[in-house]
Amino acid sequence: PRTPTRRPFASRLSYSPHAPSPPTMAAVINFMSVDAQLPLSEGANVDYKSSEGFKKAAAALVPAFASAVCDYAVEVPAGTSHVNVMATSFSRATIKINGTPGNMSCVDIRGTTSIAITLEEGGAVVSTYTLVPKMLATGAANAEVIMHEKPAVAAAPVHGHSHDGGKTECTADHGEKAAAPAHGHSHDGGKT
Repeated sequence: PRTPTRRPFASRLSYSPHAPSPPTMAAVINFMSVDAQLPLSEGANVDYKSSEGFKKAAAALVPAFASAVCDYAVEVPAGTSHVNVMATSFSRATIKINGTPGNMSCVDIRGTTSIAITLEEGGAVVSTYTLVPKMLATGAANAEVIMHEKPAVAAAPVHGHSHDGGKTECTADHGEKAAAPAHGHSHDGGKT
């Protein structure tokens, strides 16, 4: 192990010349958090489009997060299908989580052996952090239920026009296969 030594009257910490140099990384993650997402019922999904919601539970990085550590296990409760990952870097590097740009991503871990978090500068990867999901034997007793709020769908107008200034909606069928208009007007410039 490296042994830090302090030079007399020196204002910075240095390393012994006999110890290996500390690793240097062009960019680091300064903050990382994870949580587990479980379906509301067995075999259900957690995504916004096809589910009503999900259960959010604690997940743990092992070892505890430190910028210089690049490999972690992510301990999740039994039944977890997705891990929500958030990573922040104070560098100018672009963060990608499993290839998706951005500092937050929900990753499906069913059949996944690892989650890669890369930092890129100028299109080149300068740092990589790896998370390996580890399913625990116990479930999430204190999981919080999160319901997806879906906006109400407005009813579509039945026909959308009137012939008397909006007082009475027209109920005539003006489609291609409809008989010729029986109420004295056309929608094609008077051709029919």
